[in-house]
Order: sequence, then structure tokens, then C-alpha cells
Amino acid sequence: MKKENFNNLIFVLLLVVVIFFSGIFLALSLRSFPLESFFYKINYWIYSNFSNQIILGLVGVLLIFLVIYLIWQKAQINKGNLSVAQKTSFGEIKISTGSIKRLALKVIKGMGEIMETRVEVNILKSGGINIDLHLSVKQDVNIPELSEKIQGKVKEYILKTSGIETKEIKIHIDKIFYEDKK
Repeated sequence: MKKENFNNLIFVLLLVVVIFFSGIFLALSLRSFPLESFFYKINYWIYSNFSNQIILGLVGVLLIFLVIYLIWQKAQINKGNLSVAQKTSFGEIKISTGSIKRLALKVIKGMGEIMETRVEVNILKSGGINIDLHLSVKQDVNIPELSEKIQGKVKEYILKTSGIETKEIKIHIDKIFYEDKK
């Protein structure tokens, strides 16, 4: 069984348990059956047989381990998404998303029309990256021309310096700075 299928199975099992307990709580809140009767039956079922106590304890331990496992897997997934892997003939190179952001900022920093910049890098499963550039520009700037110029330069520079293909560069103009002319 593949690791991804195993993780999905564990997730579904935990989801079923949560839905089961949610249904019980909902039924109790709607007074579908008396609370005393529910606790009496549960208490009787658990303590009537020692093997039931062992089974319940094992289920509890299993659920705790499953939750810990899913949390650990989520941490591993997030850790892996912080860099882009490039295969070479000698091995693998990993470039952090922070480094890619700095490369994009270097290109934009030299442009006098831009006052402020924020860069977001999204790693694609199919390979490559998407970049979102949030810009604040000076007044009277031709935004379509500037956007095309930035997109071309950033895409070219990142490909040249890192070997990573940028699939898409989105430009967001968040603010326009107006100068007071007196």
C-alpha cells in the first residue's frame, strides 16, 4: 500500500470516529434518548467484561497514535514544500522559496517606478513555480507596459540563475503613490 493511500485511509478512519461521536453528542442534545440510560449502557458494556476494557483501551491508544502520525505527516509535507528540487546529472539541487523571492526582488529593486514589493512563490506539483508580485508603483506609470517588463525580466532572471521554470507571474498593483506637486 502506498504511503499516500495509507494516510488517506487513516484520515477517513478518524473522520468516521469524529462523525460517530458528533452524532452521539447531537442525539444527546436533542434528547433522542435519556443521558442516564446512555451512560448506564456504556458503563455496563465497558465494565461487564474485562476484554471490553482492554479493547476500549487499545482503541484509545490506536486513535492517539493515528492522530500523532497524521500531525507528523503534515509537518513533513509542510517542510518539503519550502524548496524547489532541480535534478541534475550529478544529483539534486534544492532552492528555497525564500531564495526565489530574493531573486525576484533583486530584479524589481532596480526599477525606479516601483516603491514597494511583496513576493509570493507557489510550488506547482507539475513542476515549476508561480509567482505573485504585489506592487506599489509611482503615479503616471503605464501599468500594462511595466507589468509585461517585470514579468519578462523576472521569468528570465529566475530561469537563468536557478534553472527553475516560472509558469506564471501575476502582478497585483496594491497601491499607487501620488507625489504632491507644489
